[in-house]
Amino acid sequence: MKALAEALVHAVAYINCSPDPNEEHADEDVRTLEELATYLANATDEEKEALAAAAQRAFEQEQGGIPRPEYLKVYATWMECMFGDAWEANRRV
Repeated sequence: MKALAEALVHAVAYINCSPDPNEEHADEDVRTLEELATYLANATDEEKEALAAAAQRAFEQEQGGIPRPEYLKVYATWMECMFGDAWEANRRV
C-alpha cells in the first residue's frame, strides 16, 4: 500500500503543478483529478493514513535539494485538498 500511496500522491502533484500550454490537456487534467477524487472518496481509514504518510514523505523529500514551491504547497496540503474538512494539511482533525 505504501508504494501505491506514494505513486498516487506524486501523480496528483504532477498533474496539479505541471505547466501545460495546451488548453485541451488542461481540461483532461481536471477531469483526471476529479476521477481520482471520486475513487478516493471510498478510501478506507487505513488507505487515508497511508496517503497522509506518503504526502508527508513527499513534502519532506521535496525540501531537500532545490525545492519547487508549487510542489511544496501541494504536498503540504495534499490530504486537506483531497478530503476536505476532516484534514488540516496532512493531519486528521
